[in-house]
Amino acid sequence: MFNKLLLTTLFAGATLLSAANYIPNLNEELAHNKQLLKEYKEGIKQLEKRNAFLVHAKKADPKLYVEKPLFEETKTAYIQRIKLGGAKAKNINFKVENHIASISMNIKIERKDKNGYYQSSRSFYQEYQIPKNVKESAIKEYVDGDYFVIKMPKK
Repeated sequence: MFNKLLLTTLFAGATLLSAANYIPNLNEELAHNKQLLKEYKEGIKQLEKRNAFLVHAKKADPKLYVEKPLFEETKTAYIQRIKLGGAKAKNINFKVENHIASISMNIKIERKDKNGYYQSSRSFYQEYQIPKNVKESAIKEYVDGDYFVIKMPKK
């Protein structure tokens, strides 16, 4: 009796194990997995191309990719930075009036490459209240890498 019970249990366990590994349509799953692998390989190729482009761009002008704080206060000045995102400083209008610094920028980008024609435009406008302890006549603006910098010396 014990042997018959043991054999029945072993047989049932083997049947359950083989059922767990059963694949209803092996050919469909293989075809699907093959297609996924093809798509993933293409995606990986595209990522590798993009990374090569980014590495080249960074080597060409490393100052553009240095991250800096957008605002900082030193003992002698307040420093406000605006990330240009590749825009040219000539597109920036900066003025100080009535204790307010205002910055505006209109950018139109047109580019043609092997993938086609690309066009975009952006506008930016921002105002900053100038702190009361700033020498307004000594405010300087300049470009540092990919940042438009406003340096406001303290009195």
